[in-house]
Amino acid sequence: MANPDEASAATVSKCHFLGTVAGNSGYGKNMGWKPLAKASAEIKAGKLGATHIVFTHYRPVGSFNGEAEGKAYSCNP
Repeated sequence: MANPDEASAATVSKCHFLGTVAGNSGYGKNMGWKPLAKASAEIKAGKLGATHIVFTHYRPVGSFNGEAEGKAYSCNP
């Protein structure tokens, strides 16, 4: 199971939508929470069989943590 590639909405227009995934940075003082939240969402998308993910929303939670939301797609022929 590989992590899906980050893509734009236009790139996945002909792909199969698998679902919406959300990831979080975990707890702690993470000044760079966004990459951690994205990685968490990518793992969840990979478990769905996604080849690509389009991130749609980032939400800070407090000063040091946050969440990333995206749409998972399978772009296999």
